[in-house]
Amino acid sequence: MPKFIDYHAKMPQLPPQVVQQIVGDIKAGKADKFGVKPLNAIIGSGGEGWCLAEAPNADAVCRSHEAKGIALSKGEVKEVQTLV
Repeated sequence: MPKFIDYHAKMPQLPPQVVQQIVGDIKAGKADKFGVKPLNAIIGSGGEGWCLAEAPNADAVCRSHEAKGIALSKGEVKEVQTLV
C-alpha cells in the first residue's frame, strides 16, 4: 500500500474526542472507511503538523481528514517511501 505524508501549516484546535480518536486509530493500525491507515502524527513546536498514513491515493487521505473536520488540499499530500 502506498504511503503518504501531509502537511498542515497550522493545526486546527480539535475537540479532545477527535484527538483521542486519531490516537486510537494510530494505535489500532486499522484503515478507516476511506482505506486510510494512519501510521503517525507529528506536531511541531510552532503548531504545524504532519500525518503519515498508508492509503490507496492522495484523495483518500484528503477525504479521511475532512471526515475528522481537518481541511486538507491534495497539494498538501505527498506520496513517500519509508526506509523501514
